[in-house]
Amino acid sequence: MNCLDKVLESVKQYAWRTQKDSSYWLYAPYLGSFFISQYYLVLNLLDRLHQSRLDAKKLSEILLKTQRKDGGWYQVPDPNNQTSHMDATIFNYWFLKASQSVPVDSDAMTRAREFILDQGGLQSASHMTKIWLCLFGQYEWSELAHIPLFAFRNDSIYKYSFVQNWVAQWVYPHILPIAYLRNINYQKFLGQNFDLNELNAINCTPVLDHTKEKRNYDWSVKNLVDKIHLMRRPQGTYGAYSVSTLFTLIVLKDYQQLDESINEDLFKQSIDFIEELYLNSDTSSYLGVLDDGRWWDTLLITMGLLECDEESKKLEPSVEYFLENAVQECGGIPYGLDFEYAPDTDDTGIMALILAKFYAQKFPNELKKANEWLISMQNTDGGFGAFAKGNYESILIKLFAGKFQNSAEIFDASSVDVTAHILEGWAESGYALKDRHVQMAIQYLKNQQTSFGAWEGRWGVNYIYAVGSVVPAVAKLEGFDLKNEKWILKSINWLVKCQNDDGGFGESTQSYVNKEWIGRGLSTASQTAWAILALIEAERVGYSTNGCLKKAVDYLVGIFDWKEERWFDVSSVGTGHRRLLYMQYPVYSIAWPMIALGRYKKLVNELN
Repeated sequence: MNCLDKVLESVKQYAWRTQKDSSYWLYAPYLGSFFISQYYLVLNLLDRLHQSRLDAKKLSEILLKTQRKDGGWYQVPDPNNQTSHMDATIFNYWFLKASQSVPVDSDAMTRAREFILDQGGLQSASHMTKIWLCLFGQYEWSELAHIPLFAFRNDSIYKYSFVQNWVAQWVYPHILPIAYLRNINYQKFLGQNFDLNELNAINCTPVLDHTKEKRNYDWSVKNLVDKIHLMRRPQGTYGAYSVSTLFTLIVLKDYQQLDESINEDLFKQSIDFIEELYLNSDTSSYLGVLDDGRWWDTLLITMGLLECDEESKKLEPSVEYFLENAVQECGGIPYGLDFEYAPDTDDTGIMALILAKFYAQKFPNELKKANEWLISMQNTDGGFGAFAKGNYESILIKLFAGKFQNSAEIFDASSVDVTAHILEGWAESGYALKDRHVQMAIQYLKNQQTSFGAWEGRWGVNYIYAVGSVVPAVAKLEGFDLKNEKWILKSINWLVKCQNDDGGFGESTQSYVNKEWIGRGLSTASQTAWAILALIEAERVGYSTNGCLKKAVDYLVGIFDWKEERWFDVSSVGTGHRRLLYMQYPVYSIAWPMIALGRYKKLVNELN
């Protein structure tokens, strides 16, 4: 058994050992410990800190250990980026002060304070962070966006301006409670330990006391609360996200006296689920897990094992489990728990790929239904959004909610990587160049290609992720001759130039805002695997990568952690909101190398 085979056998054992309930996989993705700091503050606002399992001492130790030289904190790790994250630093400073974990005049607090002030103080925070500041009386509400409540009506002529129809799936559950809180200028002062006046810039707008203002709970507010109730999910979240749920709990506590359906059981279920995400997510505990992503993780690990020649029969129970417990009536599959109301195209595309490639005879109806739903979700530009069809930019929404664009992507337009994953599944399903939906997808990919040959990634960082998605997808289409497609060869030539001296590939999150970082960064396991997926298809048709593929494979084999039986990414490789918030997906550094090396092994056997 050679070294590659030993690596694949070892990581396969790790995957089986970490399976949950002999049914699914979950390696919780996270967005940063500052979300735990935020949670501590909200528990105080809800008068529920005494009921929580949150260990303030443990969190403070994590923060003090991870504070950076400039006094701030990462949002999620990116060693290529020398500047800390403003919002993360504000929340972590706020927690350390409010919890009295360290003296305000300590070195750690002094350096954090100096960093925040050097960046412009609280006035330079994102819009979302300013909303949290307003809730605690630390920022003036009149400075923030006001969303008119008629935007939440869907009756009569108002259905044309109903905000849910115009924003991304992940936005709506958040702006529902935010609109309520902004409408009444909700405010609660918790004392000196929660005061952040020392972080204000000079000449900032004074904070008014809104607690004495008369609140008008009219029909429009009741309609808003009704819409909020409709967002409650089986596990107790509102829209499946922890942050939207926390905003909502503040709303419900305020409105409780007017609505007898708001009871203690409702709060308890919501808090219990959030605490499982935040405090009990294995190695991701206290790192900011904002939602459950078990079906995405299960699909990727399933594909990884199958590409590594694990017997399809052995994985059949896991496939049957997600087909029976996750797939929705439409044929699509959601990202994780509480996303059942919003199956997404990327997960469904990967599921269709698995079914078509390994289980076409066993589950033909499920495959057919998944592909039919995907075809129905294709945008007019030929691409796919993640959750919705036709969710392009809206001038009306940008007018009302434009300020939120420095906190989140508010639209769900087509993206290259999602489109490519779906296209690969179609290729394995037998669709070909003659099919209209395939033609539309290819044209979309051509239209989105940059002048240097790559594409911007939406859900993975970044251009390397997109190239590693597009090339395998088009290469598998019947009748597609990769060697004669100059646009694809251009992307491969670009990719080869990005290889690091160590043989790996890496790309910083900074590539979204600074073109000098495009295709550049410390090598990571996931990004190297994505590159390998594209390079394999070049070598398969005899297009030489000048040893690039072999060096990348050797790099992955060389950095394998034999003790842990897996790989780890040193830098964040996933996105939540490009240019704003990034995600670390632990599953990526396990599954994608498995997929890449498994396919490489098959290529070697083919060529031999």
